[in-house]
Amino acid sequence: MEDKKKAMVILDVDGVLNSYSNHRFYMKFIMRSLRGLSKVHGKKKLFTEIVNLKKHGGANGLFVFAKKYCGDDAKYDKFCYDLMNTLNYDRISYDPSMKKMMERLSSLGNICIRSDGLDDMARAVWMRVIENKPSSEIKTELRRRRTEESDRIVEFCGKKVWFSGIEDNEFKLKKDKESWKIFSNKHKVDIEKSVLLDDSKKNLNVAQSLGMTTVHISVLDSFLQKSKFGTVFGWSLTDVLGEKLSKTLEKYSISYGKKVNVSELFKTIFKKTTKTDDRVLGENKKSNFDKSR
Repeated sequence: MEDKKKAMVILDVDGVLNSYSNHRFYMKFIMRSLRGLSKVHGKKKLFTEIVNLKKHGGANGLFVFAKKYCGDDAKYDKFCYDLMNTLNYDRISYDPSMKKMMERLSSLGNICIRSDGLDDMARAVWMRVIENKPSSEIKTELRRRRTEESDRIVEFCGKKVWFSGIEDNEFKLKKDKESWKIFSNKHKVDIEKSVLLDDSKKNLNVAQSLGMTTVHISVLDSFLQKSKFGTVFGWSLTDVLGEKLSKTLEKYSISYGKKVNVSELFKTIFKKTTKTDDRVLGENKKSNFDKSR
């Protein structure tokens, strides 16, 4: 009998889990990716074909382009392996506040870190941002996963965290509706009962059209996340998202398929919640997410 599909909290890697404050790492990542591709067929050929990157989705479609550019699985696999083993993951910052956010989001259900890049990259970012592992240990873990074909799942706060990359979704990006059908079937996810946190409006619009609840994280939100300006009356962005998400959903009676903007989450900060409100919320209501599970 087919497993029952489940609700899930789905997060983007770049703009949410890793945030734009780690842009220095991503600049190095892009440069090393191009350097690695130049070794496959030579710099001249890469220079003439790099213009095709845009039609594959720009920077988000880097690995779609790389897969076709390499031409065969062996060359592509070697390119990915070499890339993941030359990056310095210590450039990514450990983020205790993001860890707290993930702990709160885990109360809503299992979590999937979905990337338009490699699932190994999503796992590496998790190990650095949430688990605070050094680059050397991350590389060792990634090599072990590759040789032992270990599961792309870790335990976190009594829940499961999945890592899903471009390979899982037949090299289709999140802005492609077909990719969500593939994703849903592979991971047994009920799309209409799940929540997507992403910085890309294109990705959110597609998810919204499929009935998913969406939360838009802007470039500014992600940048402020780790800056000294990232708090409002003692609440960091990650605190707001993690603790206020379900209450905001119920307060505004937001149903699935409607976009949730981060500005609405911030409204709950400026209006002081009374004890009566807490009692009513706790006893008489449940969030739409909770009702659907």
